[in-house]
Amino acid sequence: MEVPMRVNVSKIEKTAVFFLSLMVGILSPLGAQQSSVTSSDPGAVKIVRNYEDKLNLVGFDITNTFTLIQKKSGEADRVLQIKIYRRDSADTFTLIFQYPNSEKGKGYYRNKDDLFLYLPSTREFVYRNRKDDVGSTDVRTDLFGKASAETQYYLNLAGTATVAKWECDVVRYDAKQLDVSYPIQKWYIRRTDGLPVKVENFSASGTLLRTTYYVDYQQVAPNKYIFTKLLGVDALEKGQQTFLTNEGISTAKIPNYVFSKAFLEEQSR
Repeated sequence: MEVPMRVNVSKIEKTAVFFLSLMVGILSPLGAQQSSVTSSDPGAVKIVRNYEDKLNLVGFDITNTFTLIQKKSGEADRVLQIKIYRRDSADTFTLIFQYPNSEKGKGYYRNKDDLFLYLPSTREFVYRNRKDDVGSTDVRTDLFGKASAETQYYLNLAGTATVAKWECDVVRYDAKQLDVSYPIQKWYIRRTDGLPVKVENFSASGTLLRTTYYVDYQQVAPNKYIFTKLLGVDALEKGQQTFLTNEGISTAKIPNYVFSKAFLEEQSR
């Protein structure tokens, strides 16, 4: 197993605070109201398909390590480092916790709609919902897999907005089913390149729960991208935010065995 890299917490914290002050101070969330939406708008579907095609890396294997820092008022920062192996053509990924030692060896294995959490302390796999929180943080596992919003949401245009310097189309998501991360979402897609820059997550009653900013991307192939910096701001818990960075991104071929329960078990030995 690779030795986890040293985490430069102070540097990442400063970056997180910078982006928070830059973006949160400029933006104000659009309201959301509960509705009985039962259809999608073709214009919205086209926008979503376009950005999903850029972010769904079908035809490539992706390996990278992400560092996640969760900040809560009055508490010490929580730092996690997790390695991910991803293959969108098979709609599968494997996540392995690298840091801290208390979490090391824990991991997730997803095969299409089936998600399993591996607990090395008991050597068992626990079936989980695909919207499971990663390491008890406010980052959901579905952030790292292949996206297909049309199967889960009705998609409709909700106007335009300026996010920082970018002109964006706003697409509202209304859940078709209960098994989703959030029943209502608003995605802000910048017109320059068709990539998301901001996402607002709402409860069914229209209460803003969380705002996520896609701060930066890396191009891994022509017209294919992966986010490299992400900032999440909790709307209910004042002062709670999560900063995530992707590092060591590789498109080298991954052995099929990596996408298995047996591989996860092996890493904890």
